[in-house]
Amino acid sequence: MTPLDREGRQLLHYAAMANDPAKVAERLAAGDDANLGDRMGMTPLHLACQEGATAAASLLLDAGANVDQPNKHGNTPLFVAVFNSRGRGDVIRLLRSRGANPLYVNKAGQTPLGLAQTIGNYDVAQFFSDLP
Repeated sequence: MTPLDREGRQLLHYAAMANDPAKVAERLAAGDDANLGDRMGMTPLHLACQEGATAAASLLLDAGANVDQPNKHGNTPLFVAVFNSRGRGDVIRLLRSRGANPLYVNKAGQTPLGLAQTIGNYDVAQFFSDLP
């Protein structure tokens, strides 16, 4: 496992943010923890979702990353993907296909579905059209 930096992150966090599948695989093989949260509870999967890094997110999920692990605010990777989607839905689609809970309630009482509805952006809301 990589030593942690001052943010509480290992190299895997940065490989995930960069959407570098080769580096993600290398860091996982070296023993970096796919579920380790940084000081804010952001796991490599949260950070991949923040950056729209679908390939990295897929590798992390394959390695056992918890699709519904909350950060310090109670936000799961799906919240992060919805908030940062900028009209892109690949990561949202990936998380939903891997069982992410669209009705998970964070510390503010919000759900990813509710966030998508609040954003009011069809490009985001379309990924929840199967829900009431």
